[in-house]
Amino acid sequence: MSANASLVSIVLPCYEAEESLAAALDSLLAQTHREIEVLAIDDGSADATPRILEEYAARDGRVRVLRNEANWGVIRTLNRGVAEARGEIVARMDADDVAAPTRIERQIELLERRPEVGVVGTGVEPVDREGRRLRPRPVLCTGPGGARFVSLFATPVMHPTIAARTELMRAHPYGGSPESLHTEDYEMFARMLDAGAGFANLDEPLTRVRDDPSSVSARFEEIQVENFVRCAARHLERTLGVSPGPGPQRVLVNRIDSTVGPSDLREGLRWLDRIERELRRREPDSAAEIGRAADLQRVDVLVQAALKGAPAVRLAAGALALRYGRRLLSPASRGYLAGKLRPAATRR
Repeated sequence: MSANASLVSIVLPCYEAEESLAAALDSLLAQTHREIEVLAIDDGSADATPRILEEYAARDGRVRVLRNEANWGVIRTLNRGVAEARGEIVARMDADDVAAPTRIERQIELLERRPEVGVVGTGVEPVDREGRRLRPRPVLCTGPGGARFVSLFATPVMHPTIAARTELMRAHPYGGSPESLHTEDYEMFARMLDAGAGFANLDEPLTRVRDDPSSVSARFEEIQVENFVRCAARHLERTLGVSPGPGPQRVLVNRIDSTVGPSDLREGLRWLDRIERELRRREPDSAAEIGRAADLQRVDVLVQAALKGAPAVRLAAGALALRYGRRLLSPASRGYLAGKLRPAATRR
């Protein structure tokens, strides 16, 4: 990195965010890494968002406010933010999230120490609208080898937590295909990985994210799921030259619905086994991390099959749980399953 690499441009899209925006901005301006610019982009809000942004910009020159002429949507807004960035690192956060004080500092340290890494995410602390803690989300991978494996069935980093090299973000803008709608993060990450970019995560909950049932993802879940399944299938074919087929593919990426039958469930898990073996062979230094991520994905698939599958699928899930018993009883799998079975929320 050059001498100016310490400047981090934090892209913060804002739409109708008056309730949460001040907490998000306060957390960014309190970062221990002081060389930041907060690129706060108002995406045509009709509430108090513009006023709040202007008040913060008047108090702290590190806040740069941009305003879209109308509601452009997240893809176009994010691309505007990346294009406007002055730093050599672009970070992301949503206007209803909160960053731990050391988040940016820890991410910069990793990027400076590991030049092969282009994107670094963090662990998250999920909360609901009232600030109650939700079930924790494990970090599935910490290094590039594990991320390459995880990307074949899930998003390898949490999008609102990333810090990435600006040149990489500009080379791979959001919205690169029709399937990117509501899955713009995964689709972009897949293209970056195909181009050889390295991904990593800090296994620390450095970003508090709010799960909102009225979010865009929740309101357009069906479109998001279908686009994610297609993007993941295309990424798998580009990476390994294989195509499991519609039913097994839905199982592999844990998007089980009424179209999935018992044979799809069995075949999807066999594909996970094959992919795990191949990535362990390709990434021997990451074998343990790959095995752990594969075990957690098996837990997720079998839990979803038991909850959402037709009666025959639920029966098949029980039989498969016995078949994979040793893998499902690993310490990581037991801890993950216990976390999923704990009460959903606790008061902060």
